[in-house]
Amino acid sequence: MLDDVELEPEALAALPIFPLPNVVLLPGIVLPLNVFEPRYIQLVDHALAYHRHVGVPLLLPGHEANYGGAPEVEPVFGLGRLLSHQRLPDGRRFIRLEGIRRVRAVAELSCVTAFRQVSVELLPEDPPNDAQAVEVLKAQLERIARSLPGDDQQLLGSVLMIPDARVLLYAIAAILPTFGCLPTHAEGHARSPLLEVHQRCLDAASADQRAQWLLDCSNSICEELHGSGRFPRSMLN
Repeated sequence: MLDDVELEPEALAALPIFPLPNVVLLPGIVLPLNVFEPRYIQLVDHALAYHRHVGVPLLLPGHEANYGGAPEVEPVFGLGRLLSHQRLPDGRRFIRLEGIRRVRAVAELSCVTAFRQVSVELLPEDPPNDAQAVEVLKAQLERIARSLPGDDQQLLGSVLMIPDARVLLYAIAAILPTFGCLPTHAEGHARSPLLEVHQRCLDAASADQRAQWLLDCSNSICEELHGSGRFPRSMLN
């Protein structure tokens, strides 16, 4: 999937962005959004008329004071492709965005639209070099799955079957924070651990760095499960 992305230069030169306070769009993940603010309804119409691409940067802590303006956002964020669009009777739009790549903001544009636009550059998506680290991570997740309810086991099992290691790592990042405690990324940070893990995986310089961070997270969850006695005794040997 990551290799199949075709973007016209115009789309990268003027990408409309939909900043959000509590969502990180990861490659390979589909994000449903209920759009009701007038500026973002205009953004959806713009995307439908042009390239169907939307950037979803995470708002930085403290954005509340300037939410209606142009609050600061994370410079690295997910680029989404508009998969579906539904106009609701009250004027809202229900859309689904598929995360297709990571981008880095280069500059914010001065524009007449109510929504913001930025020029961006695509970030590389090379496969991990350390295949063993990915296999260790998968084995750790299989251990975690044995302590989970049936539905969660099935979800994690389906994720582990993803053949592209790059997409696999993003999918693991999407669900791993729901399974237990995670290592702290920044002291006193105002964001949730889930957002920290997602953004840190986007920021990672390489797939190997991303895999190592996720392995640290899985180790933290395993330690929590050991301490709570939720691991079966056979897993403690």
